[in-house]
Amino acid sequence: MITSLIRLYRDAFGGLPRLTWLLCTAAFLNRMGSMVVPFLGPYLKSEFAFTPREAGYVIGLYGVGAFLGSWIGGRLTDRIGPVRVQVLALGSAAVWMFLMIVLRTPATMIPGVFVLGVLNDAFRPGSNTAAAISAPPELRRKALSLNRFALNLGWAFGPTIGGYLVLHDFQWMFVADGLTCGIAALWLAIGLRDWNPAPPPPPTAAQRLQAPHRHDRPLRDPWFLGLMAANLCVLLAFMQYFTTGPRVFDDQHFGKDTVGWLLAINPILITMFEMPIVHVLRGRKALPVIALGSLVVGLGYLCMLLPIGIMAVVLAMVVVAGGELLQMPMLGAHVNDHAPDHARGAYNGAYGMTFTLALVLAPILGGEVYDAFGATVLWTGSAGLGLLGALGFLLMVRAAK
Repeated sequence: MITSLIRLYRDAFGGLPRLTWLLCTAAFLNRMGSMVVPFLGPYLKSEFAFTPREAGYVIGLYGVGAFLGSWIGGRLTDRIGPVRVQVLALGSAAVWMFLMIVLRTPATMIPGVFVLGVLNDAFRPGSNTAAAISAPPELRRKALSLNRFALNLGWAFGPTIGGYLVLHDFQWMFVADGLTCGIAALWLAIGLRDWNPAPPPPPTAAQRLQAPHRHDRPLRDPWFLGLMAANLCVLLAFMQYFTTGPRVFDDQHFGKDTVGWLLAINPILITMFEMPIVHVLRGRKALPVIALGSLVVGLGYLCMLLPIGIMAVVLAMVVVAGGELLQMPMLGAHVNDHAPDHARGAYNGAYGMTFTLALVLAPILGGEVYDAFGATVLWTGSAGLGLLGALGFLLMVRAAK
């Protein structure tokens, strides 16, 4: 049993080129300092006396900036290359994190949050694109999963450490986040200075005639838009655990350090199990697994309603993580398999825009629902969104047939 488990993990992580590992290390370094976003709501409440509803709108403004940043990052990736985009975005984010320490009024903090969103998410399309092209096509799903592994491993550190730092002073979360962004930028600039592949040229007219279903622009691709509509439903539910959730947990009198550990459950489980699960499912068609994962995400939020105190939250985090394990790595790889080579950055940017659109809407909708109806309706609605997303992906399976 133990020998088989060791072999599974060895096979799951094996076979990827050194280049992929170098790229994913930068993703880990960046995300290891992720503290500002999960603690932005409590920060706005503590330092600026914002109500939960007002804080939700400001966090939503971060999502607006991230939406724009993801689009810019995707376009730049197809023009200057995925590594240069990451260095530019990470270096700019590092500088801006330190500048936010001196933003001490709502009039300066609110636009500062927007700019932070732009800079933070301009990194994502370059990271995904670089990981996708760093390995042979048959290893693409594994390479993208390793990138997610690195991000989630970093996320397991970020909020957990941040929960202790903000007990002393909220300003420390900006310092830590800025330092890790800067270190990741230097890692890429030095370690991959000789690798920044230019995107392939656009297809010729003859090639377009041979593949009329291929699109240069993701926002004009009906298949891609269908996938993203279903994904948006799932993400609106998924993001409640780290947008509205910390405010709910705070009102339920969980300490900030406890909230940090609760937020770490998801990335810890993803880190432990995503690579083996992706390896086991390597021969499976993506869309049915994606639909199942979306359903499990929804079911996870129903666990929040169990009358067992903090254990209900722990169980919910575990089940939601199980859904994420099935849905998100498979969908990311499916998008990269579908995208044409010369527009991979644009597709990854548009894919990231779905996440940032959810980040705009999730705290706003979650804050409104929580303020008006309470936590029970919030978690029940999240479960319904997970089910709706699963139905959407099942319709895509039928359309594919």
